[in-house]
Amino acid sequence: MQVTRVLGSSVNFTWVFNGGNVDSVQWGIKKDEFPNFQQLLVTLRKHTTSTITSDPLYSRRVSGAWDGSSPGQATFTLNSIQKADERLYMCRLGPESLSVLPVYDSVQLLVGGK
Repeated sequence: MQVTRVLGSSVNFTWVFNGGNVDSVQWGIKKDEFPNFQQLLVTLRKHTTSTITSDPLYSRRVSGAWDGSSPGQATFTLNSIQKADERLYMCRLGPESLSVLPVYDSVQLLVGGK
C-alpha cells in the first residue's frame, strides 16, 4: 500500500486489528529484510508507558495512540514531512503469548512537493 503526502504536511498511519491478544504495537522504518525495523520510532504497550525514539530527526515529529484494547486500533502520526521521510514504514503487533507469532504490516510513504 502507498500513501502520498506533500512536504511539510502530516500523515496518520492507522492499523485496525481483530482477534488475538495484543500486548504491544510498534511502528518504525522497515528494513529491507522483512520483518525487521531499520529504526523503531514508537512502541505502545498495553500495561506500561509508551516509548518514542530519542533520535532528534524524529523524536519531536512522531507520536502514537492505542487504547490498549484487542481487537483495537493504533494510530501513528508523522508531522512536518520531509523528503527524507519517503520510505517504507512497518507496524508490528506483539502478542501477549510467546507461543503466538507477531503480525507485521507495512506501508510506503511517497512525498511530493508543495
